[in-house]
Amino acid sequence: MSSNYKCFISIDFLGGDIRFDVSNNTQLFSFKSGLGFIAIPHFLSTLSSLYQGEFNKAELDCHGNSDYYIFSSDGIDLFVKHISFYPDDVFKYQFNLKHYIEAIITGFQRYLQQLEKDGVLPLKNQKYAHPLGDDVLSAFHEFSSVLEN
Repeated sequence: MSSNYKCFISIDFLGGDIRFDVSNNTQLFSFKSGLGFIAIPHFLSTLSSLYQGEFNKAELDCHGNSDYYIFSSDGIDLFVKHISFYPDDVFKYQFNLKHYIEAIITGFQRYLQQLEKDGVLPLKNQKYAHPLGDDVLSAFHEFSSVLEN
């Protein structure tokens, strides 16, 4: 990766809550949601579509609370508006879209490698709604090829 962007991922396998922290030298944005088996593919698909220019604005809900995010792009930069449960709490972020996606790919690959090393992956049994079930992993593998096109 040619940037200073970093990604840390946390997934609660019992409750399904997820957290993707992406940072550069100036800011840290945390995408948090419940229902990881829904949120992860939606998050990755949204970033993919923004990068490929399929649309330039999308809203993502946080399952489990009333926060939501508005993602938009001008083709170069990713703009994120996080609207909190409290109406006056609006947080804004700006990242280079390509570097942001590279950070997610690298962070997720490292996370999966660590889970394999720890014996968590591959899953012994596919449980419905697991935040790292086959559907989620397929969504990630599809997402990880977005920069190749």
